[in-house]
Amino acid sequence: MWISSITLENFRNYEHLDLVLSPGITLFHGENGEGKTNLIEAVGFLSSLSSHRVSGYQSLISNNKETSQFSLRLHHEKRALLIAAELNRTGSNRYFVNGNHKKRTSEIIGTLKTVVFAPEDLDIVRRDPQDRRSFMDNAMTQLKPRLAGVKSDFERVLKQRNALLKSARNTKNPDLSTLDIWDDQLVGFGADLIFSRIQLVASLAPLLNSFYQELSAKNDLVTLGVQSSILGQDPEDNLIDLSQLTLQEIRDLFYDQLLKLRGLELERGLTLVGPHRDEMRIDLGGLTARSHASQGEAWSLALGLKLAQAELIRLDSQQGDPVLILDDVYSVLDAGRRERLTKFVAKNEQVLITSADLSVAPDLKWSAIHRVLGGEIVA
Repeated sequence: MWISSITLENFRNYEHLDLVLSPGITLFHGENGEGKTNLIEAVGFLSSLSSHRVSGYQSLISNNKETSQFSLRLHHEKRALLIAAELNRTGSNRYFVNGNHKKRTSEIIGTLKTVVFAPEDLDIVRRDPQDRRSFMDNAMTQLKPRLAGVKSDFERVLKQRNALLKSARNTKNPDLSTLDIWDDQLVGFGADLIFSRIQLVASLAPLLNSFYQELSAKNDLVTLGVQSSILGQDPEDNLIDLSQLTLQEIRDLFYDQLLKLRGLELERGLTLVGPHRDEMRIDLGGLTARSHASQGEAWSLALGLKLAQAELIRLDSQQGDPVLILDDVYSVLDAGRRERLTKFVAKNEQVLITSADLSVAPDLKWSAIHRVLGGEIVA
C-alpha cells in the first residue's frame, strides 16, 4: 500500500498543507522544530488513532484552534481509500473512510498499516513495562483491528472495577454484590488480550532473532515472551512458554489468580491481575535486555522488533507492504546499523524518512526530497 496525498488543517504547526506523494522512498529534511515529525505523526495517527510521541490528542490541534482536520488518500492495486480525522478540543472526535462517519475505532485502525521507527523506540527495550505493552498492543491492533475495541472495553471495565475496590476500601461493610459481574467482564476482555499478546510474541520471536543477528552482526540468542500476572510471577522469574495455552485455560488461570488476590485487592483498592500488569520480557544471551544490553545491542533489538512487526503485517495483510516511517532514526544509529537498516527497508513499497542532518541520511534513489520549513513544504 502507498499514500498518494496528505492534507492537514490546523495540525500542530501546519495551518494548511496539501502534499502529493509517490511510491518509493521520500525524504523530508529541515532543522529541528520545523514540522518534519509533525507531518509523519499525522500519518501514524490515521493508522492507529494515537501518536508515537505523546499520549492524548489535544497537543495535535494547533494553538488557539478548536479543531484540526487531516486526511490522506491510500492506494493498494486499483483500490483507493480516503481516511480522515477531525479532532476537537471540546466534543467528540470524528473519523471517516471515503466520507462515511465511522463510530467504532476498529473501523479505522488498521485500514492504513504503518510501522514507525523513531528515537523513542529505544524505550521498548530500556524503559518500563508500559512501553513494551504499548508496542504489543499497537502491533496487535494493526494485525487484528477488532482488538482495539476489546482493549477499550477492558480499560472501561478496569476503571469501574478499580472504583468499586477503592470505595470498598474506605467502607466498613462494603457492598460487593457487583464485583463478580465486573470480574466476569474483566476476565472476558482481559483473557482475549493476553491470548492475543502471547500469540503475537510467539510469531515475533523467530523474526526478531533473525533481524537482530543481521543488524548487530552477532549470534546471541534473543528470547521473547509474555510474563503474565495470571501466573503470579515476579518480574525476575524465569520466562515460561505460554504459547500452548488455550483461551479457556487463560480464563481459568485469570479467575484463579483473582480469587487468590481478592483480599489484597480490597486492601489496596486496585486490580492486581490482568493485561495491564503484564510484561513483554526480552532476554539477550540469557540476561534481561532492559538492564544488561549495551546501547548498540538495545538499538538492534528495538529495530529488530519493528522490522519483525512490519514482516508480520506483510505476511498477514492482503493490502501489501505497510508504509514504513523512519522519523530521524538515522541520527541516533551508528554507520553500520544505518546501512543494515536501509537494506531492510529500501525494498518496501513506500518509505517516509525524516532527517535534520542530510549527512546521515542514506544514499538512496529518492522518489522525492522535500524541505520542511515552519510548517510548510518549500522548494
